[in-house]
Amino acid sequence: MAELKYYQQQDILNMERIQELIKDMPSYMRSYVSYMSTGSTSKRTILNYVYDIRGFLRYVADSHKIEISDVTPEMLEQLNHFDFDEYFLYIDSYKEQNENNRTIRRTNTEAGKARKLSSLRSLYNYQLEYGFIKTNPIASYKLRLKRQKPHITAMNVSEVNDVMNGVETGDALTGRKKKFAEHTRYRDTALLSLMLNTGIRVSECVGIDLDDIDWKNKRLLVHRKGGGNDPDVFLNDDAIQALQDYIRLERKPADPDEKALFISRNGTRMSVCSVDRLVKKYTENTVPGKKITPHKLRSTFGTNLYQATGDIHLTSKALNHSSIEVTASHYADVNIRQRKEAVEIIEQRYHEEDGDTIS
Repeated sequence: MAELKYYQQQDILNMERIQELIKDMPSYMRSYVSYMSTGSTSKRTILNYVYDIRGFLRYVADSHKIEISDVTPEMLEQLNHFDFDEYFLYIDSYKEQNENNRTIRRTNTEAGKARKLSSLRSLYNYQLEYGFIKTNPIASYKLRLKRQKPHITAMNVSEVNDVMNGVETGDALTGRKKKFAEHTRYRDTALLSLMLNTGIRVSECVGIDLDDIDWKNKRLLVHRKGGGNDPDVFLNDDAIQALQDYIRLERKPADPDEKALFISRNGTRMSVCSVDRLVKKYTENTVPGKKITPHKLRSTFGTNLYQATGDIHLTSKALNHSSIEVTASHYADVNIRQRKEAVEIIEQRYHEEDGDTIS
């Protein structure tokens, strides 16, 4: 039997987590998970939905003074817009017991509440489609969210160069960190170069295997989030050179049959968390005014690509967004800056030659 790819292993782990979560939930949650799994929704997204729904069912159960497993579809059908308002007000800030029976405070951002509404809609849609309920009280519900100005944290070209120089020379680090990183300099350079030059997600990056690289055509095969539309990512010469140097000089897996491209110090595939730490390590001193994460490397790619081309369609395609609207909403502030720059450019153009006037 063929060895499972990284993303397939992650799907199995996420399904195991889902099955553990629904053990104490109502029986219809098992069929809901099966219903969600038949479509293109990723296992990670289903896991997040189940977390959200569990919190909602627990809230309903507490209000009825019953166990979470006893929350029926009829109870859910009887809820109205006022009930949903109270729930979303409640999750602004609330307390709950964690796995160690410690009381912890939870809060939700506007984006978090929007996702929870999406999770509840999916549950209600499923129950309506399969006859658990006859009416869908959440279908017309509108969540009143505070409008937040979109803001993208990204590095400019100068900051990108400073970070990459710091990685290549080790000057981004000091003391023990610098000495420790001497053994992973080529790997770290290749990893950051790949993410900054392609805009791939961190989960896609750690999932790359050696045989996913098509050196001849300078192309990389990635497993996209949620299945994605286009698995092909093209590589420029900077990324190619960094990858070849790393593989030739530093990649040393514990198992000769290990297929993972990026190897941790213990010889196994790098994790998402280890890449998070790596990015923070190299950027916290080089770009102190910005909190850079792996996702901000993706934002850096998208921002600089859009600034260089002004082409939102190209940027959307390169980022493998689900729609052009997603890209436009994320990079709205970039568009505003460019429009402001446009009037300055035209002003300069109009006054290029002293004494000339435009009639």
